[in-house]
Amino acid sequence: MVRFASPALIVVPLLLLWACKPAGPPPLDPNADVYARQLFDEIRSGADLDADPHLAHELKNPTTEEEIAQFRAMIPAEPYSSVVLRASTVTTDSTGVTTKLTDVYHYSDKDLIAQTALFKSPAGVDPVIVGFNLTDLGGN
Repeated sequence: MVRFASPALIVVPLLLLWACKPAGPPPLDPNADVYARQLFDEIRSGADLDADPHLAHELKNPTTEEEIAQFRAMIPAEPYSSVVLRASTVTTDSTGVTTKLTDVYHYSDKDLIAQTALFKSPAGVDPVIVGFNLTDLGGN
């Protein structure tokens, strides 16, 4: 007589292993890179950043405006040929979710690295941009 293992004897241990599996990193907010790229385009075009609802209020000040003017001077007048999300990190703590993105903007004669930090409180619907930096990598 051939005996088969009960399906419950196989499924239950698998469920227990799955439940004990350490959780991976939090997922990337689908709007985070969209907002980061919109900010880059706003900086490039000279748009009024005070009107940007995704830019934290704390960044809408004269010091930030001076830094943005320096970033704008680094961006070529021509449109970028491509943009690639090079890296992203998402961390969660009791105050909310912080997302850090690194996008590479490719131009015919150089590449620019845009680093954007976004924050979303537990009650927040969308993340807001709390930091931005632009680095010129020079020629391709």
